[in-house]
Amino acid sequence: MEIKIDKYTICIAESVLKVLDSYKQTGNQNEAGGIILGRVYENNVVCITELSEPNEFDKSSRYSFVRDKKMAQLIVDEAFDRSGGKLIYLGEWHTHPERHPMPSWVDKRMIKQQFKKNIINESFLILLIQGTKSLYAAIYNGKKLIVSLPKKGITLHTP
Repeated sequence: MEIKIDKYTICIAESVLKVLDSYKQTGNQNEAGGIILGRVYENNVVCITELSEPNEFDKSSRYSFVRDKKMAQLIVDEAFDRSGGKLIYLGEWHTHPERHPMPSWVDKRMIKQQFKKNIINESFLILLIQGTKSLYAAIYNGKKLIVSLPKKGITLHTP
């Protein structure tokens, strides 16, 4: 899948879409989430190739997800080492129990804090929110959240 956001072309691997699809909150499941890993190429092409999946240290409920920071850092470090420094942290993903998800104020605060408090390799972070029918995709550039077009950040997919 390919999504255009601002000056970026975001390529999402089929394996990543399958992981997102597997955590859709179609029943009474709690929210799920993790970190986004991938590579950045010339001409603002960003490829999302891996996601971390929820683990026993994360906290979740029907309407919230908080990932464990220590475990997430271990995952980022391992991916970076395994890839010779090419696979990097690109952002955050989680689910919402709604058809067409939009970020809550908590989601917006979280991505802003991640951008501000972490050492990141790029000048942006990606936010993905998997709903029951569509995927919300946006880039936070340190100033604002820029959503994919059309449809205000909603890109339909059926992996």
